[in-house]
Amino acid sequence: MRAPDFGRLRWRLLAANLAVATVGIVAVIAAAWLVAPAAFEDAMGHAAGGQGMGLGMNSSGMMDPLLRSAFGQAVGSALLLGLVAAAVGAVIAAVLLATLISRPIADLSAASRRVARGDYSQPVPPATGELGELATSFNTMAGALEANERRRDDLIGDVAHELRTPIASVRGYAQGLMAGVFEPGPDAWRVLDEQSLRLERLVDDLALLWRAESNDLRLESEAIDGRALLADLRERQRGVAAARSIEIVLGPIAGQAVLADPARLAQVLDNLVGNALRYTSAGGRVELGLAADGTEVAITVGDDGPGLTTEQAARVFDRFYRADTSRSRDAGGSGLGLAISRSLAAAMGGSIAVASAGPGRGSTFTVRLPSG
Repeated sequence: MRAPDFGRLRWRLLAANLAVATVGIVAVIAAAWLVAPAAFEDAMGHAAGGQGMGLGMNSSGMMDPLLRSAFGQAVGSALLLGLVAAAVGAVIAAVLLATLISRPIADLSAASRRVARGDYSQPVPPATGELGELATSFNTMAGALEANERRRDDLIGDVAHELRTPIASVRGYAQGLMAGVFEPGPDAWRVLDEQSLRLERLVDDLALLWRAESNDLRLESEAIDGRALLADLRERQRGVAAARSIEIVLGPIAGQAVLADPARLAQVLDNLVGNALRYTSAGGRVELGLAADGTEVAITVGDDGPGLTTEQAARVFDRFYRADTSRSRDAGGSGLGLAISRSLAAAMGGSIAVASAGPGRGSTFTVRLPSG
């Protein structure tokens, strides 16, 4: 049998309660022995009316020694019985209190050891009061850690999948060139260059996403004129839009400044407009707008493209998620653009969301940032 660890909280609580009870008992005994006889004598004297000898009083008005001794014994016996009962009650209450307090802490300690081993399946049982709040906070933290672990595993799998195709292509061409299957020439060099660029783009996007999510980006926020922001955005994307026969129009624009890092905000909006142009059919249109919303500014990028289902809208910001799975990675980018845009918006103190009336009815992305 393992010896009790008297350094644990339950024993400390028990010792503290017993110490308080002991001090109370000593105080009561001392007060009773010092005060009770004199108070009784005074009461007996008043009962006699202050004249002559009262009951049990001698000629000098003092309590008879025998009566005083009997009174002391009676008071002592009563105190002893009462204090024994109080001590037993104090011990029982201390044990119950220590158990009630230490059990949630023991549960929390066991759960923390499970989490340290990577086991998130058993949450801390609910409790009341501050310990209940601590248990809830711990369960929330464990849930966030589990979600991060799952996202990390998913990311590793996704990255491995994304790297496999370009690496296989590069290796295949290299082996073909060495074996003489392919003749060195412009076509071979073009394919190798394209796949190398694809790998480079993927690595750069992953590095940017990691920096944004880990708050490792250096941001220099300033007030940006909203009208100039969207006019410049439209001008940057005009060539791509014209090549695809898509019109970029400016919708309602409030005269409100946006507080953000100019380069990072331009990157976010270029990603959104680029996606809109990529998925909008020829003859379609992309509309840019800006509205003031309290202390925030809402920048919208809407299109009349294929739209999104509810499930697609919920997942469109996930890493490597592609609503149109029929499009190749070469045509659709690395699949990290929207995830990067969301992280950049969050790093600048804002957010990004998407709304769609359904398939075939277009989509609208809204970036919310502090007003300047």
